[in-house]
Amino acid sequence: RLRKLMTNKIRRWTSWLLLTAIFAVGCWFLSQWQFSRADEVRRANQLISENYDQAPVPLESLLPNNQSWNPAVEYRQVTATGRYLPNYSYLVRNRPLDGNPGFLQLVAFQTTNGQIIFIERGWLPTGSTQDTPDSVPQVFPFPHEVTFRLRPTEPADGKTAPAGQLSNINIASAAIGISPYALYTQAYGRLVSEKPDLARGTDLGKPTLSEGNHFSYALQWIVFGLMAIGAVTWNISQDRRRIKGLPPRKVKFLTRDKDGEVEDQILEK
Repeated sequence: RLRKLMTNKIRRWTSWLLLTAIFAVGCWFLSQWQFSRADEVRRANQLISENYDQAPVPLESLLPNNQSWNPAVEYRQVTATGRYLPNYSYLVRNRPLDGNPGFLQLVAFQTTNGQIIFIERGWLPTGSTQDTPDSVPQVFPFPHEVTFRLRPTEPADGKTAPAGQLSNINIASAAIGISPYALYTQAYGRLVSEKPDLARGTDLGKPTLSEGNHFSYALQWIVFGLMAIGAVTWNISQDRRRIKGLPPRKVKFLTRDKDGEVEDQILEK
């Protein structure tokens, strides 16, 4: 009988250990994923801190037209002269700001050397009576000087949008009809200033430099894994004591000491 009991216990312990091992490994990988996310956020914050307030340089010197996107230049300021192309003006949907729904205005800009880059000209709130802004700033095709920060094009999301609108800032979707040889397909600009000044939307401002909770989440996953290992080890230890006919081991901080019990009895009397 004791052998049968022991065999059943071993089977149960094996299942416990297997499940705990799977859970602990899962916790480990989740913690590593959170650590990697924390590293990504730190690197992004460092890039913004280094690039955001650097002095502007000519667009062509920092991003040649035929060069693929270089993440190291994100948020760098560049300058260009040319003119807006009002026929290539869009509203980018689903861009909330401070909890309010709205759009971004995206307009093509042709430089004096014939290259075309799209420029985001600020945030516009959703209208009071319709799903478009009440007023959209106009642009005009006269000579212009612009300063803007470089941002990478967004990947296509496969969503549709009404005429004159885009579901996201995917340059290939916005530039239908423009020769790709004359177009900056890898990036767009976020307007900083322009001469002469035109009406524009609200500037989105500098991104918030916050590391979030990724590091604490990573530590929590590690603690969860250790707790699971501790729990199954404790249960197996208790089972072994029962098999030997010993009473279960008590957790000291969960039990009252004898002196305290005696004191309570005296006080009650």
